[in-house]
Amino acid sequence: MATTLTRSPLEDAFLALLKRAGLPMPETNAHIEGMEVDTLWRKRRVVAELDGWDAHHTRHAFERDRTRDATLTAAGYQVVRFTHRQVLDGGHVTETLRRLGIR
Repeated sequence: MATTLTRSPLEDAFLALLKRAGLPMPETNAHIEGMEVDTLWRKRRVVAELDGWDAHHTRHAFERDRTRDATLTAAGYQVVRFTHRQVLDGGHVTETLRRLGIR
């Protein structure tokens, strides 16, 4: 079942950006391939991970994220990562998503 429940201000900002840009809403905190992803457009097989500095600035987080991305890519998902600043600026995020077929 699709959900748009969020767990962080960054996720809230991301969904607000999508709404302003007229892009479809993803599932949030969805489960695929045995892991939870921040956002998922299931039919398009696109995952967007939202990377705030607090949770992603350690070597362990860096390694974990690369393993997750490789697992999802091997399963046929396109994975993109956006930083907090990119979400707030918006243009790069919306353009990238449109190029991935999110319309």
